[in-house]
Amino acid sequence: MSRISSYKHQLLGFIECPSSHDFVHGNNTRKIAIYELLEDISPGEKDFDGKQGDILLGGGSGEAPAFRLTMPDSIKFFFDHDWDNFNNYDDLFKHFWTANESFILCDGFFKLGWCADLDNPIEFWLAKQICALLIHQTIKYEQFKPLVKIKSELKLL
Repeated sequence: MSRISSYKHQLLGFIECPSSHDFVHGNNTRKIAIYELLEDISPGEKDFDGKQGDILLGGGSGEAPAFRLTMPDSIKFFFDHDWDNFNNYDDLFKHFWTANESFILCDGFFKLGWCADLDNPIEFWLAKQICALLIHQTIKYEQFKPLVKIKSELKLL
């Protein structure tokens, strides 16, 4: 049972992460779930944080480590150049993976188009790709399509 199961959420789909290594203990899946939170996360939670409406990639313990995107602020950050209503990047998106888990996930995301360099941190690339994916693949975020000039290198499965 994954940690996300303790909270109200909606499964939006999966993305592929073709890593050469397993990122879920005891499971060779290469799919990572994308969830919409349907309630705020308790302040003491260690596997992820977020509030109702935010997006989680991965469900924490029991599945892939989590990456939270604050919505719709993350979309506005990447695609509305007049928007800058945040204090730090953790307000917009935040990872909850260890260095080893980062290595494993980055191996897969590199194969999907992430270019590892100092000007393109994985968190920025991944957050932007998830935002573009949701805008083009879900009804909830289609209102942002006029702002988006890119297609996501990720596919919603």
